[in-house]
Amino acid sequence: MSRIRDGRARVPARARFRALLLAGLLAASCGGGDEEARLEKLSHELGSVREGLPAIRTRVAEREATAKAAQDELAQARGELRESERRIAEIEKEVGAHATDPLLFRMIQKQLLEDDDLEDVAISARVEHGVVTLSGVVPEAELRERAVKLTESVPGVVSVQDRIQVAGEKPPAGQ
Repeated sequence: MSRIRDGRARVPARARFRALLLAGLLAASCGGGDEEARLEKLSHELGSVREGLPAIRTRVAEREATAKAAQDELAQARGELRESERRIAEIEKEVGAHATDPLLFRMIQKQLLEDDDLEDVAISARVEHGVVTLSGVVPEAELRERAVKLTESVPGVVSVQDRIQVAGEKPPAGQ
């Protein structure tokens, strides 16, 4: 209840508090244009990010599926590799039991003679306890490397000593 005194109405304290609070809020909102703009900008950005979220989730799921498939393929390939390595060791053991020096000599000579690049080159091989010593003269270093690789590929060969000379080059020391 308001009372009139000296021609003015008297406002109760509670009503004055509400009026002051309302005036303060209005003043704050009028001066807070920057904050309102910032809030509006953030709200817009939030909406944009939320709109893009499903597409990002889809891409992540696709990449995870691709990675999973690749991991499965890798695991399978590793299994195949282990099996191949096991089989090679098994075969090498068996070859070692049957590979005599004369047999290795014949297999090496056959490899060297059947190679088109080496058919006109004289390379000799000596085999002792599976260790092969190659000697001779070749026109190019590539042919020497080829002869060594072919010899190394023969099952039962323990190692290869390369004493092949390239025509026109000085022989290595110790030959």
